[in-house]
Amino acid sequence: MFSHFLDKDSKSEPDFEKRKFFAAEEEVFFKRLIKALPNCSIFPKVQVAAILEPHISNEKKRQVMRQKLQSRHVDFGIFDKNLELLCVVILEGDDEVDEDEYPTRHLLKSAGIKSIRWKRAALPTYEQVLRTLAPFSDLNSPRAESSLHTIGKLFPDEDVTSGKIFTKVEHGNPNALSLAAIERITPEKLIKTQYPHIWQKICLFAGDPGYLKNYLESLFIQNRPTKRRGLPKPVANEVMAIQYENSRFVVSKDPDPIWDPTFLHR
Repeated sequence: MFSHFLDKDSKSEPDFEKRKFFAAEEEVFFKRLIKALPNCSIFPKVQVAAILEPHISNEKKRQVMRQKLQSRHVDFGIFDKNLELLCVVILEGDDEVDEDEYPTRHLLKSAGIKSIRWKRAALPTYEQVLRTLAPFSDLNSPRAESSLHTIGKLFPDEDVTSGKIFTKVEHGNPNALSLAAIERITPEKLIKTQYPHIWQKICLFAGDPGYLKNYLESLFIQNRPTKRRGLPKPVANEVMAIQYENSRFVVSKDPDPIWDPTFLHR
């Protein structure tokens, strides 16, 4: 009873200090996500209650479940240009605690939400992030100041084929082909219109010249487990045009390969 009167600070406002939002490894990983998915919106520390709604007829049970969800979060939510959830990323520790009879991964699965899980102690590299999250990237979403219209506005007197314009990029890597440059060197847009899935991957991998090089080369491989028809010559020419421009940024001691598009139709 008397302790209440003796505690002079019982009604005073406590002091606070600013807290760092990300742990060191989380910050590094967040930057990798942004670099790998430049056309997506990525939100950290998303409350599970913000992306899941329990379908329970009993109102009391529904409120109990909502309270359970409010105490949980996923490390990152990845959204498309319309803020539709594409997938979530969960970073797991070595001492993960069981979440009673309703594990978060099961709740997400029941709602049709794809969850990607990585160990905090062994976070993936940029290339691993790129490969894993490629299917969930909204590659067609517009980026601010990222079109040919913008390029012409910013560099009205520049020749895009000079190479200087390639430093205007949307993926954060000045030493890689920009999406606008790729569009400029494929003016007939054959890949984009006839093979949109290939076009999307080219755009996704543009920020990493080495990975783009490997992907473009894979398009010409014929000895795969499943037979492929090969690309039509005009489309193959566009691929090789991108290869040539991308080779400027690839650091390699090996000579650039010389492609013969006629072999695709032999």
